[in-house]
Amino acid sequence: MVKFDTVTKRYDENIVALEDVCFEIEQGEFCFITGPSGAGKSTIVKLLIKDELPTSGSIFYEDIEVPRIPRK
Repeated sequence: MVKFDTVTKRYDENIVALEDVCFEIEQGEFCFITGPSGAGKSTIVKLLIKDELPTSGSIFYEDIEVPRIPRK
């Protein structure tokens, strides 16, 4: 399970990549992320693989908060 709970990512005061994003993907479900350039698709992936950390909110993988998962 992957869960974004009110996730916001800001690169500075004027650049907001994501704002208050909430979604949940259950095990076995498929998810497609679509949208125009600059919509935050790459930012979602970067947050999931810990290339970036959220400015606020929580991201969970299998009920563990992603920032607590060691990066291999």
